[in-house]
Amino acid sequence: MIYLISSLFYILSFSILADEHISLSLLNSELKKNYAFTERSLNQSDLKIESSSGNIFFDPNGITVNVLSPFEENYRVEGDFLEIYDVFLDQKQTINIREANIFFLDLLINGIDKNSSEYKVNQTHNSVIEIIPNDGSASIKFFFIDKSLNLIRYKDSIGIEHGIELSPI
Repeated sequence: MIYLISSLFYILSFSILADEHISLSLLNSELKKNYAFTERSLNQSDLKIESSSGNIFFDPNGITVNVLSPFEENYRVEGDFLEIYDVFLDQKQTINIREANIFFLDLLINGIDKNSSEYKVNQTHNSVIEIIPNDGSASIKFFFIDKSLNLIRYKDSIGIEHGIELSPI
């Protein structure tokens, strides 16, 4: 009887732990969902926290990011181009993504491949996947709660720390 109960406990605990493990396919799937976001950034030099919020929409042709506050801006990624539209100033700018070489944007567009030669994938906990670029730049961490992507943290090229909280739409 004790053996049966301990075996049942072992099987249940194993299935619970296995259920918590996050895969790259789940991460890639979660990166293609539509989200409302709140982004907070910390500039270490002046210890100032700034915040913005908006929405991220994916469609078969690209990605649209609408920043709603503090300033209204729209970003559209389609093909090799990123179009930036400042609503308040009514100004548009187009950037070639390949020339800009934005690592974070590359991950969103192309997904994450565990066999990539450009970065290493590290699962630090069952609910955290870290992408570590080979060029020595800062890593990007993806945090999950109940198999849903909840937070992305990274440090940009000028040393500002970013945290993007996501809520599915």
